[in-house]
Amino acid sequence: MKWLRNRNGRRSKASLLLLSALLILLGLAGCSSPNETESEETGNQQEQAKIVDKKNIKADLKILTEWGHAFHDQFGKLFEDFNKEYPNIRVTLMEQATGDLPALIASGETPDLVIAGDLANNLTKDDLIEDLTPYMNIDPDVTPEIFYDFAYKRSVSPNGEVWALPWHVDPNFVLMYHKDVLEQYGFTEVPAMHSLEEFEDFLRRFWVVENGEQVMTTFAPHEIMGNPDSSLTTIAYLNGADSSNFFNPATNKVTFNDPKIVEALEWIVRFKRENIHDERIQKLNSTLPENMGRFQAGKSLMEPTVTLILRANYEANPDIGFALMPEESFWVSGWSWAMTTIGKKENKDAAWELLKWMTSTKAGAESQLKHFGWISGIKDDPYLEELTKTDPVMKSAYDVLQKAKKVRPYIPVNWGEEYNAKWAEVMSGTLEPKAFLDHMTQYIQALLDEQLRAQE
Repeated sequence: MKWLRNRNGRRSKASLLLLSALLILLGLAGCSSPNETESEETGNQQEQAKIVDKKNIKADLKILTEWGHAFHDQFGKLFEDFNKEYPNIRVTLMEQATGDLPALIASGETPDLVIAGDLANNLTKDDLIEDLTPYMNIDPDVTPEIFYDFAYKRSVSPNGEVWALPWHVDPNFVLMYHKDVLEQYGFTEVPAMHSLEEFEDFLRRFWVVENGEQVMTTFAPHEIMGNPDSSLTTIAYLNGADSSNFFNPATNKVTFNDPKIVEALEWIVRFKRENIHDERIQKLNSTLPENMGRFQAGKSLMEPTVTLILRANYEANPDIGFALMPEESFWVSGWSWAMTTIGKKENKDAAWELLKWMTSTKAGAESQLKHFGWISGIKDDPYLEELTKTDPVMKSAYDVLQKAKKVRPYIPVNWGEEYNAKWAEVMSGTLEPKAFLDHMTQYIQALLDEQLRAQE
């Protein structure tokens, strides 16, 4: 809180005295510019003011996540780092999860900060979180420019409200691959691929059948990260789409049957029909060691995945290589932090300082990466950049972040169950891609229209 301002933007007496002192120094200097000594002294005074202010902020804060106590130890270490700068702000990780928020409100157990995804519609529609714009307007340390653009904008509404600030980003996707398998089939490296056609040409070389047995594979394009949503998003983006081809938040209109998306799903289905025989794959999977997938067993050339899974596989087998998915397919997910409207009013300043430290500072970024293995949403991250010099996992993830421009489509209604059920019909051949996408467009639009009517 530079210059000891309060939340109404007025300077405190201490800051006015400091400002007066600076004006006197400038007056003594006449019309000349301040010299280096004066500038250094002023900087020291400002820094000291900030340090004293941090130590004087006292509060007991509660934060709520999607995962309950799943990351209790990691959050504990994060809070320890935070308390090195803010020793009098006590932070408690609530045992409940975000889905328990209505019950928590009813019982009077209200969090000050809550994990939010994308536009956090489930929180904004009930006025449970604050627009952070007023806080940013009086805090020069937090500006849109310090974040990756795609991460910052994922929580900014069409009207300009900033509902959350990005905490971490997950680059999708890095390819982990077996160098020996690649060489066995005549390649020295994973080639650059810029279209669905080039991607298909490379993948199908590794779907190898000998004597009726499946002896080698890659990942299945319809099962990227085991998630139908991730599969269609990734392949549609490779085909030139972005989130706006799925949904326009400004007009509240869904267009899953956009031609680029239809082409992508038709490609996924065709690739499966031509290369992936379910019975052969099931037979191959049955021969794998217990709790081991095809990639870990050396029966799949490569898998696209996220940073934490990359880390686990690299630690298990340091000989694996890393490459990037085709650049057009890149998209970024992750979580953000929002400030609740239901938290104690006397905690607001402290809650903002915690939110700011976690999302917008180099110290917070370093602590997050050390204790969670997750990459911060801020661009200037010296700790990450240093790791990229020696750590191939971080180097690959960082390379995706520098090139990524897209986020996953976020639609503020619950459509996943219907999507997954109908996706299974498409993959079994009982529902054609275009019919599926027409259905999902109509289904999701009806949910959106119903939600809008309920809010009016």
